[in-house]
Amino acid sequence: MLFLFPLLMVASLSLAPLEEKSPTAEELFFRARQHFENQEWEKAWTAATKALEVNPHLADAEVMLGLIATVQAQFNNAEKHFLRAVSLQPQNDQAQGYLASTYLQQKRYTEASHGFEKVLRLNPRNQAANYNLGLIALVQEKPAEALTYFDRVQRASPEDVPALTGILECQLLLKHIAESRQMTTKLEGLLQPQDPRLFQIATMLAFHQQYDSAVGILERVRQAYPQSYDVNYNLALGYLRSGRYDQATQTLEPLLGQPKAAEAYSLLAQAKEKLQLRDQAILAYQKTTELEPGNEDYRYDNAYALLQFVSNEVAMTAFSSGARDFPKSWRMRVGLGSANFLAGEYTQAIQALLEAAKLEPTAKVTYYLLGKAYESAAEWQTAIREAFKAYLMSNPQDPWAYYHYGNMFYLEAQAESTRDYQDAKAYLKTALSLNPDFAEAHLQMGMIEQTEGRLAASVQSLEKAIRANPSLPAAHYRLGLVYQRLGKKEKSKGEFDLFEKLKSGAGTAQERQAVIQSLSEQKK
Repeated sequence: MLFLFPLLMVASLSLAPLEEKSPTAEELFFRARQHFENQEWEKAWTAATKALEVNPHLADAEVMLGLIATVQAQFNNAEKHFLRAVSLQPQNDQAQGYLASTYLQQKRYTEASHGFEKVLRLNPRNQAANYNLGLIALVQEKPAEALTYFDRVQRASPEDVPALTGILECQLLLKHIAESRQMTTKLEGLLQPQDPRLFQIATMLAFHQQYDSAVGILERVRQAYPQSYDVNYNLALGYLRSGRYDQATQTLEPLLGQPKAAEAYSLLAQAKEKLQLRDQAILAYQKTTELEPGNEDYRYDNAYALLQFVSNEVAMTAFSSGARDFPKSWRMRVGLGSANFLAGEYTQAIQALLEAAKLEPTAKVTYYLLGKAYESAAEWQTAIREAFKAYLMSNPQDPWAYYHYGNMFYLEAQAESTRDYQDAKAYLKTALSLNPDFAEAHLQMGMIEQTEGRLAASVQSLEKAIRANPSLPAAHYRLGLVYQRLGKKEKSKGEFDLFEKLKSGAGTAQERQAVIQSLSEQKK
């Protein structure tokens, strides 16, 4: 009995299985890397986490966890792991680069920039850091600085396409046109027509209005992708912007039956308009609204074309329908106000324009049109002045607004016995400081000076108005009056003769053109 327990223990020990050896942190990390390469994110995360449990100081495992978080767009989590890796290995430029890239993904540009600069201090040959510093400088609208970083990459690797593309964008932004053309030629030599980066380069060139270069590339790309909608559409856009309207039309024709036909019709309408085929242009604009009635841009462009080429009344109907269907659209209300103004319906025009000002208080065109309508509807003048007052408090760089507001004070002073024109002159001076060649402002200043009896000053202002716009009839008429008061009969007669000559070509047609032109900037 005394030996029974030891014997039983021996027996039990002999039957116990041998324990497996636990994997090392390095072995677990190797597994994590294999899973990561196979895009098995959960398995990779599990293995890397276990590696850190075995060795909490394994920086490579922290980097792995940061990369997995980055793939899953969990940037806060990625930042935490990369910071841990950097703290474990402060001289690890790769880990520092991953941390900086995480900041870049989060648009934390200052921190990203500092991070990549640290990478370069650790490893001056890290071209990825130079490239990313170039990207950050571009985002911060510093193309000259970006060019320096991209050039470093290019010197180390002369055929690095991303760096060369970055250099091209900097050259375009800096208006280095000759250099950008040379770079475009170099990139064309490196890239095959099938390479999607070539299409992106063409798009960039078109964005920077280098349409001829863009068209040349797109014609090559179309050889590789003759049926591509995007390639053909962008090629047609390039043709249109470079004045090759017939080619634009021919390129667009096969696209009209495709799912994105509305935008193709929109481009076709613009080409037909440039070719003076107005009826065809109107039909194309109308087709865009039939295909996509919920598209505000197409509805606006169609109504604008009707105002240009058909009639005020038809345009009013189109703009009114647009304002009803798009209750938050200030552009539709500006268009409606313009059509009513040209039709002589001033009350309706001002109502629509004041609504537009409430929806978008900073749109210059609204105040340009309200200023023109001011004298035509006395009951709305107080509301118009209040709208201008609020607008001008934001200090816009808008000479027309200051001119119109000055004119309001001029008309108010004319109606009063005091005839105090100081406020009117102050706003006119602001308008002229923004645009020294503003003919209408010089004319208005000359009229005030004439009323004040300052005839010599009036002559100077009116002559400036005529130099800025020799076809301004009122300036010649006013100058004739001043010369008449000064006893300069010959000069007076000459100005009155010019007024009579110009008057026949002035009036309604010029007013209409000015209003329609003011709306053209609102086309998208």
